[in-house]
Amino acid sequence: MTANRPLQPIRLVAIGGGTGLSTLLKGIREDLVSAQSGISLTAIVTVTDDGKSSGKLREEFSVLPPGDIRNCLVALAGEDESMTQLFRHRFPGDGPIGGHSLGNLIILALTQMSGSFLKAIEQASEMLGINARILPATLENVDLIARVDKQLIKGQVAIKTQNGRITELSLNKPEARALPEAIQAIREADLITLGPGSLFTSVIAGLLVKELAQAISNSRAKKIYICNAMTEFDETNGFSATDHVRTLLDYAPGLKLDYALFNSAPISAEMRQRYAVEKAVALEPPGNAPSELSAVNFVSLPLASESRFVRHDPEKLSKAIFDIYYR
Repeated sequence: MTANRPLQPIRLVAIGGGTGLSTLLKGIREDLVSAQSGISLTAIVTVTDDGKSSGKLREEFSVLPPGDIRNCLVALAGEDESMTQLFRHRFPGDGPIGGHSLGNLIILALTQMSGSFLKAIEQASEMLGINARILPATLENVDLIARVDKQLIKGQVAIKTQNGRITELSLNKPEARALPEAIQAIREADLITLGPGSLFTSVIAGLLVKELAQAISNSRAKKIYICNAMTEFDETNGFSATDHVRTLLDYAPGLKLDYALFNSAPISAEMRQRYAVEKAVALEPPGNAPSELSAVNFVSLPLASESRFVRHDPEKLSKAIFDIYYR
């Protein structure tokens, strides 16, 4: 946080999943370790992943998927700490342990030892020295169901590999309960962020837990939606930046969104060509909000960085959300 900001306490709730949420948390980490920042953070993470290591562990051990939780833990831990490296390590090969993240296996072991997924997250947070709270969106074993070209497709991986437009997204357990701790954190929040991340399978997926969506709608906190910098062929092919906001609000009709944050940094021609292979394009920052979204303040800032992929720069993104909060 910059020196000229008032050092008032901020209760931040960050909601999402995948790599997007962990990118934001990585940027916030430095503020969390500062005793003077006054920031308290609760991350509420979607638990519908059924791919790779998480999917295998779900199927074999009937546990909630640990992958997105682990990503958040690692993002909030010290980058150079040996324990962080252990949680990040992924086993090579095609054998029984091949492809598994050690962090996922540690969370699984802690769950089995304590009998509680929630307790396992708390213990993993203590192991990594994290000064924040990470909560699953629900403790129920839920899957996404998408309607695509008049067909119903179950499971995040299957949804991500289809070639049609998602016209409806739901949970296989529509009445899945939210954690009381998550509801309380939302009620007490000063600032709530949604995203970044895949629009349907990371951001909207969390809002499908009805109690969470209702609590967010009822909250008096400032609410910011962080839009991706690129489209995704299997979720948002042909979407504009404004389409992202409109679709998000379709799934939470009572939500009064205060801000929508977009990337304005240009994406290089080389990176555009690489993404074109995946039929993904850079999202152009919108102008003024259309009339039906006039209550939402559109903010465009240079947030994207390029390495192997186009991602939000963690520090720039963290600075942006707090600058918006202090407006």
